[in-house]
Amino acid sequence: MTKILKTGKGYCILYKERGEDSEKIAPPGMAVLSRLDVPVPGIIAAADSANRIRISDKRYCLVCQGRFDEEDGVMEDLLFHDSRSNRTFPVRRMRKGVKEARLRYKVIRYNEEKDLSFVSVVLDTGRTHQIRTQFASRKHPLAGDGKYGSRIKCPVALVCCEMTFDEGEGTSSVTVKTDSETELPEV
Repeated sequence: MTKILKTGKGYCILYKERGEDSEKIAPPGMAVLSRLDVPVPGIIAAADSANRIRISDKRYCLVCQGRFDEEDGVMEDLLFHDSRSNRTFPVRRMRKGVKEARLRYKVIRYNEEKDLSFVSVVLDTGRTHQIRTQFASRKHPLAGDGKYGSRIKCPVALVCCEMTFDEGEGTSSVTVKTDSETELPEV
C-alpha cells in the first residue's frame, strides 16, 4: 500500500512499495514526476503540474556483490535500452537510442563474509535500469537482480531512500528520507 510521506500545494511525496507500478499510484488529478522500476521500492513524487516542484537530488541505497577498489567514484557509460527485452546494455559508441549515463557512488560498508557491499548512489542522469546496468557491467550485480546477473535469491536490493526538492525559485529545499536499512532485503 502506497504511503504518503509529505503533501503540499498540488504535490505529494509518496513511498512506492516493492511490486507497485509507479505510473498507477499517483492520487487522482496528479501525475508521477519520478519513477522506479516495479521491483524497486522507494520515494517518488507526484504533482498536478510538472512545474509544481523541482527535484534536485535523489539518493539510492543498494546491496551489490563484490568489493570495490575505490570507496567512492563516478560511473559514466553510454546506455542503450532494448524495449523488446526490457533490458539496458552499455555500448561503446553513440548511435540512435543511446544515452549518456552518469552516477556517483560511495561504499558505506563491506561484508567480507558474504562478499557484499552496501552502497549509496546519487544519479546525475536517470536512465531506464541505469543503476542495475552500470553496477552489473562492472561485475557488481545488485543482490537479487537475476535480470542483470545476480545469483543471490532475494528481492532486488535497491531502494530510493532520499529525495530533495523545492517548490520553486526562492523556496527552501526539503529532504524526505526513509530508513534504507529496513527497506533493503536481508541477504
